[in-house]
Amino acid sequence: MKEKDAQELLHCLPHQRTLFPYCRDHYAVQLLRVASKRYPTIPALKRSPFGRLFDKPSVRSLTSACGNGRLDTGALTPYWQEPGNTYLLTVGIWSGRRQRDAQMSRRGANIVLRLHFNRQHDQLYTRTIQPTRANAFNGWGHPVLMQGERRYFRETLAWARLDVDFHTNEVLVEEIQSDWVRRVRSLKLRASRCCDEACVLRGYGYRTTAGQAHAYVSYAESVMHDWSHAMLAAVLHFAEHELGVSTVWYHTWNTGVALKGIDRDWAPPTSLYTRLPEQFCFEATRDMPRLLSTEPLRKRLNRHRIEPHFYKLDL
Repeated sequence: MKEKDAQELLHCLPHQRTLFPYCRDHYAVQLLRVASKRYPTIPALKRSPFGRLFDKPSVRSLTSACGNGRLDTGALTPYWQEPGNTYLLTVGIWSGRRQRDAQMSRRGANIVLRLHFNRQHDQLYTRTIQPTRANAFNGWGHPVLMQGERRYFRETLAWARLDVDFHTNEVLVEEIQSDWVRRVRSLKLRASRCCDEACVLRGYGYRTTAGQAHAYVSYAESVMHDWSHAMLAAVLHFAEHELGVSTVWYHTWNTGVALKGIDRDWAPPTSLYTRLPEQFCFEATRDMPRLLSTEPLRKRLNRHRIEPHFYKLDL
């Protein structure tokens, strides 16, 4: 989208703290609410692209009480299981970079939806990791929340970059990423190699011990398992309730690497562009988002000898 449009959109979006509770498999309940608009009966849901959600015991348990064969969305509201977390959402802009450095499919700007930890996490993180700077577990030059950007500051767990087009009523998920997950996995490995809990572990922006690292990683395990689900669930919530768009597109790995000009040696994990959208019931298609249906972009794919492949979800 154009940077001017992105700035105007950012001005219209909420700037107060927006809470986003999430627990394991909560995305499945979220998608059932979306699907019930088109498939009001449980048999129809099971035959639809959303049928894979019924593989989850939690979903079968919720829908088993619907005796008349119709999905009661009210029965989905109280769904929660531990361990769960309440995250914070903030919105920013990604722009002003060269095309290759920006890793965007088209020139302009992306809206960045950021998923942040809550205050309880940040207190534990400060006590155990002893960071010497903000964003010690996030890389420079990435679209994380910076100190002073808002009245409050929270560490960033993950972010999603979104290309939004209100003329075509679409949003394209350009990227979902987490520096934090990579840094914690690295910390876990380093701590496991220490034979003494008092062993000092130093990193760029922090100084801790193996014992303190173990304590932090113990908390982090459940977050690392569900972070991508929580991030994409937040994207769908944002697209439906804040942007009001009807269609969400998601890159496949090959098409995304080609359109965004990413060196394959530095390409993201394939699972984020295969298994994740499939778990969220996105349908694979050879159609292109209308916001990308320009001749130069098609030529870029032809140059790489790649047929367009995307994932698509109608809200």
